[in-house]
Amino acid sequence: MVIIAAIGAFFKKIWDWIKQTAWIQPLLIVGLIFGVIFSIKPIVDAVKAGSSAQKAASTFYHNYQKSLEGGADSDADKFTTIIENVMNDSSTDTSAIKDKKGNRMYKFFLVYVAETCPNCESAKEGFDLLLKGNDDFKTKDYDFNMVTIFADQETSETEENKTAFVKYLERHQSFFEDCGSRAWETPYCTNKPLAATDIEYMETSDPDNFLTPTILLVELDEDPANPKGHGYEESFSAGVTEVMFGVDGEKAYDKAQTLYDCWNHTGKFSHNDNK
Repeated sequence: MVIIAAIGAFFKKIWDWIKQTAWIQPLLIVGLIFGVIFSIKPIVDAVKAGSSAQKAASTFYHNYQKSLEGGADSDADKFTTIIENVMNDSSTDTSAIKDKKGNRMYKFFLVYVAETCPNCESAKEGFDLLLKGNDDFKTKDYDFNMVTIFADQETSETEENKTAFVKYLERHQSFFEDCGSRAWETPYCTNKPLAATDIEYMETSDPDNFLTPTILLVELDEDPANPKGHGYEESFSAGVTEVMFGVDGEKAYDKAQTLYDCWNHTGKFSHNDNK
């Protein structure tokens, strides 16, 4: 208390001196004005840079989007329903699972993102590097691919108190329950580990706390005409095989490495990794 009182007395003396010394006040005011003026440009530049990064990430994810427009008949719903059915019956027909170019997909990342989402912007660097192709990240099975669903997409069915995504979560609650059950069993959950609350938010389809990005690795049955294997060490169950919330790594390369390990079930995504 003595030290705090002494510090307070010191600053009080300075303030009293400023009040008693009239000529110093205009200088302080002028200095404050110039300080504000010179700080405006860096602030504006920072805001512009942030806005540019956000726009770039949004544009990137839109290239892989499955829309929620149409409710239960939307592309996103039909896509999700097939994956959900596969997880309950491996004989489900998955021929409708295709990318934007119309190519059949047997393995891909399903990523839930949002227009305004710092963690989505961060993850974008890793996805971008991986999907563009890099000599250090050569796929061992199927070509890298991704599908996105925007949690903040506005559609014709969006209501004031219930968005299209909230309705989507309600329609596919059992799917996210299955995803949660599988997440608890993944090596990544054991080795990292994943936060229990993060899994629970997904598992319960909690619209107020559902995280973006939520990243699911989906693996369907192999193409019988061109079997490549899944690289999964344990018994394979078609559907969602890995779950992440965000992508670990400081730089783009580090994030791409995390996604690469997730794809191949290596590193912290391997049963042999106990770090």
